[in-house]
Amino acid sequence: MATTIGGSAVASTTVSPRAAIAQAKRDWRNELFASAKTGDRATRFPSPSRHVLLQRLHRAEGRYHFNIVSVTMLRPLQLAPVIVIRSGDKRRIAGATAAIINAFDPRRVTRQNPSGFAYEGYFLEARDLGGMPYLATFNHWRAPHVGGGEWAANEELYPFPHG
Repeated sequence: MATTIGGSAVASTTVSPRAAIAQAKRDWRNELFASAKTGDRATRFPSPSRHVLLQRLHRAEGRYHFNIVSVTMLRPLQLAPVIVIRSGDKRRIAGATAAIINAFDPRRVTRQNPSGFAYEGYFLEARDLGGMPYLATFNHWRAPHVGGGEWAANEELYPFPHG
């Protein structure tokens, strides 16, 4: 198991999945809020409402066969959702992660939003039917402190190429 933050992998072979996710979420949150404090305040993200986010997630939920466990909206400067989903089909979710993210955070580049993403950042966690985390992906886009990463319970569940 490894967590990738800011482009570098951090080994977590002796850490439980819950502890690995908790640490990744703390690190992401700290970086997200640091970016909001010292980053480019002129950048504007569309920041669709929680209602719009839930509509998008419900459409993806039906298509990719998962259940929404929770959605929390953080507001470093603009909205940054923390999303937890549940599915017993780990490989299917791992393979569909990019499409799930694109469903709730579609990319449209503008002058005010050069990253093109809808939200300032997001944290997506997938859990099995017993509630154990098996996958997470996260990012934050307020320049110049852009970063993100992924974590998986095992190598075959990583949603994106990594090194």
